[in-house]
Amino acid sequence: MESLVAFSTLACPAWDIATVLSQAARHGYDGIEWRGGDRGHVRPGMPAADKALLRKAAGDAGVSAIAVTAYSSLVSDAAAVRQANVLALCRYADLAAELGAPRVRAFIGALPPGTDPASCFARVVECVLSAAEYAQRLGVVIALEPHDDFVHSAVVAEILRAAPHPALGVIWDIGNAASIGEDPSDSYPLLYERLSYVQVKDGRGSGDRWQLTRLGEGDVPLRRAFELLAAGGYRGPLSVEWEYAWHPELDPPEIALPQAVAYIRSLWRDASSGPKC
Repeated sequence: MESLVAFSTLACPAWDIATVLSQAARHGYDGIEWRGGDRGHVRPGMPAADKALLRKAAGDAGVSAIAVTAYSSLVSDAAAVRQANVLALCRYADLAAELGAPRVRAFIGALPPGTDPASCFARVVECVLSAAEYAQRLGVVIALEPHDDFVHSAVVAEILRAAPHPALGVIWDIGNAASIGEDPSDSYPLLYERLSYVQVKDGRGSGDRWQLTRLGEGDVPLRRAFELLAAGGYRGPLSVEWEYAWHPELDPPEIALPQAVAYIRSLWRDASSGPKC
């Protein structure tokens, strides 16, 4: 069974919204992960007419919004700063609902050097529960991405266990996990019960020596990860995270995105063809 394939607009910072949609449809993508923030394609303060036009244009192109990205940080010692970030997540939940996206991609945040992530679990849990409670009323899920000081799946899984809210999920970024030495057989069991969607990238090395590559040209065990997903009955989105906005030395989107969708569809068909794990 085919899974929905999307890409993040981190891949194409110079494209306008019309180009994003036309290129997505042209190359056979099903969905878009819309990047928010100051340099993204969407933001809560967009005029209502622009949001309505985007949603209509996406529908006309046959491309769905799978998520909007909010650049949140929930780890500050200052309650006012944390509350401001929760309110921003709520505004992104509003935006997601207006665009027809079922998820807000959220980050927990980066800590000062030497800080133990466990030291701020309680305040992070309070923040994500508050945002999830609001998002649930809109039919939206807050999806946490393992990233920064919370990249280890076990760390995020502990937060999820402490916050068992139906509108709080997790993203499995297979490349992020591989970059810190996690095998899919370690990450997947920790995340699958709350899995909201999957991000796909490839690369070589680890830690400070991590380098991105085209899909299929790195060392990330994507095939094994896809086999685990298929065997577990996963039918959610597979989203390409091509980090061209951060790494302009990479192939431009008009080259990278067609290669990526073809690779993912082929790999998913192979993984879905029979039990391999």
